[in-house]
Amino acid sequence: MFEKPEKDKRVYQCFICGERLSTFDLFKEHITKNHEEGREYICCPLARCQAPVRDLKAHFKAKHPHDKMPKTGPSRSIIWKDISTKHGKMNTQKPHFREGYMVSHKNGKEMHYRSGMECEVYEMLERWNEVFKYEEEPFPVRYSFLGIEHDYFPDIRITFKDGTVEVWEVKPSSQTQIAKNKAKWQACNEYCLARTWKFMVLTEKGMNKLREKVSRQGKPTQPLNEEGE
Repeated sequence: MFEKPEKDKRVYQCFICGERLSTFDLFKEHITKNHEEGREYICCPLARCQAPVRDLKAHFKAKHPHDKMPKTGPSRSIIWKDISTKHGKMNTQKPHFREGYMVSHKNGKEMHYRSGMECEVYEMLERWNEVFKYEEEPFPVRYSFLGIEHDYFPDIRITFKDGTVEVWEVKPSSQTQIAKNKAKWQACNEYCLARTWKFMVLTEKGMNKLREKVSRQGKPTQPLNEEGE
């Protein structure tokens, strides 16, 4: 059987780190096991494909021109890396998040936030009379994804004046359907249930309800549900 010369064989190069793989299956396995879904890549939602890509719109246009893109979920990776450089150096276009520190009088220290959503949540927790204290990334939770063990640190643990404890992850709704995030949150939910704590993912809808709750303190309001909505 005729075999292609080595130089003519198809090579699949990881668009995140530049590693070269000999088959598409190895390429796909490498990305999903070594890189972070949502930030560095996203998976095609079509069951027959499931390819890791960085721009879903471009992927659908090239590979699935007759299929409709989903209306929910991220359409491209947050971090975009360019490995095709002249001098062998990788260019990375990182997102511009609102990051900084906020002085917390309830906690008696500065609180580090990594997004505008986190900063606003801190500000509302400072004003919310029912909150005794809150902590950023308070503990690790062990979880498994694609056969590999990882540590996940939820965003906030809140202790209320009545003694109840809630653990929140602050995320835009576009990130809630990512498989790796679901694995993290399932493990954290089990961790919290074992300690009689409540875990929830706070999205934009939950933020709106939290704003209303804090602004209407002393008046009856509806509690946030387990999805933070």
